[in-house]
Amino acid sequence: MSRFEVTSLKKKALLLVFPFLFLLIGGCVRIEYDATVHYDQSVTLETTYAFRDHPVMKLLNLRLDWDTWKQQANENGYATRDYSSQDDYEGMVLKKTFDNVDDLQNIKEEWKTGPAGILVPPDMKFDVDKEDGIWFDSYVMNTNLDLRLDRVDLPGLNLSGSPKQLAERYVRQADIRFNLTVPTGVFVEDGTGLDVRSMKHVEWQVYGGRQNNMTLVAHVPNVKAWIITGVIIVVLGLVAFFVWRKYRQNVGNPDKTSIRSRIFGGFILVLTLALMIVTIREELTTERKSEAIRQAAQTDEFIPTFAVHGLLGTDRTFLRFSQYMEQRGLAKDGALCTVTVKGAADCVINDYSSNRPIVRIEYEDAEASLNNQTKWLNAAIERYKQERNRSFDRMYLIGHSMGGVAAANYILNQDEYIVDKFVTYDSPFAGTRLANFGLSASNFGINTGSPAIRDLSPSSDGLQAFQEKLETWPRSVQVFSFSGRGGEFNLIEPASSLLLEEYTNNIETETVPYDHFSLHRKTDVLRDTGRFLYEFTNEFNPVETK
Repeated sequence: MSRFEVTSLKKKALLLVFPFLFLLIGGCVRIEYDATVHYDQSVTLETTYAFRDHPVMKLLNLRLDWDTWKQQANENGYATRDYSSQDDYEGMVLKKTFDNVDDLQNIKEEWKTGPAGILVPPDMKFDVDKEDGIWFDSYVMNTNLDLRLDRVDLPGLNLSGSPKQLAERYVRQADIRFNLTVPTGVFVEDGTGLDVRSMKHVEWQVYGGRQNNMTLVAHVPNVKAWIITGVIIVVLGLVAFFVWRKYRQNVGNPDKTSIRSRIFGGFILVLTLALMIVTIREELTTERKSEAIRQAAQTDEFIPTFAVHGLLGTDRTFLRFSQYMEQRGLAKDGALCTVTVKGAADCVINDYSSNRPIVRIEYEDAEASLNNQTKWLNAAIERYKQERNRSFDRMYLIGHSMGGVAAANYILNQDEYIVDKFVTYDSPFAGTRLANFGLSASNFGINTGSPAIRDLSPSSDGLQAFQEKLETWPRSVQVFSFSGRGGEFNLIEPASSLLLEEYTNNIETETVPYDHFSLHRKTDVLRDTGRFLYEFTNEFNPVETK
């Protein structure tokens, strides 16, 4: 085979695979499954596939064959219609009613050559457990949806090099959601507890580039138990009526005893209702939520937290943080890693026992450029891994001020580790306008012409390059961003410190009444951070693992 033929074959293979890959590529694809269960146990499934114009799609010269996909859907019994949104997504909606839940398995055969096949891996498993109750029977379903790039298995194709890196970067931005609505009388939850505001509806956000473990709990009324309960209530009511009547006749003066009898009857009624409510609540409120709350802290998996200081920060920037977490038994001060101006890292290990070590990182040059800080963070992480002699796949990151920007830049440029959680303290993701005026920092001994100051300018090349990559921000990362609005001098605008809200929905934000230089040491901020990092699992995608 000639070189030209080989090149042509590779090009065709790439063009073949990328329509599948781009179902997961964030920034240009939205996929939403809406399932509605009816009283006759039939299920109406409405699936939305929407794409948005994206430079990478143009680069690969991709064309979306909507006509073919609609024809395929119609042949399989789906009604289709066009879809468009205000944020420039265009696509189609497929709708079909299945006779029962088991028939939903047919979508794997129907769509395995179409736009949805890759989202239903052949070995996807469903485990269902039943918990019997008095008035409600609970069905617990656990399933795993693996959306890692390695799950793409097309014959004769092996992604590597630049195409794989490109796909890896965008696969993490997937906007994929599952919504389930059930009939009145059935209650559903996502495994973290029943939400009284939406007992008929539950939804999951899943993420590309990782496995997504999802839990569904359905509380189904026990019809026989409710019928028996109704009969018992009627019988008790009749018995109570005759008892009251007999009581009033025996006392000789019904007018004087009517109030007592009413109070007595009301007491019995309230007691009966209270017993029913307590029992029903006990059945619907399981221990799953309390178990999920402590799951992250109890797991034996080794997950370090790397803490990155900001401009002019030192090894003491996160010392208070480490002490607070250690005092409450959530984590330990695991190590201090120092990086020289030449990028050489050295770590002093303080603890070898904890599975939740906090690793404080110090740069000798605390005014370095964003690019250097990002590289030095990577050097410190790798050095800690060697010194600790402990492998790990997952980590947490926290950063104060520019340290948060450097940590975010690290997340965007690495694919070796899974960053589960990321906390930022007043980090200027969009820069700060005060940098254009040199921050008036000479009073603090800051070199106003330093690389760090230049990169903090909203118009700097370093910050512009960083913001361009935010389009590929991995939505699987749980983010908690703090913004400080205390004192007379607010260094970072909320629009800058909370910028990640524009790129992910897997985020929690909080504005606190503290200044930029102290908010990361305040007790209530540390308390909220500790709960987020070490006590709570992913509330946006309740149970998620590597």
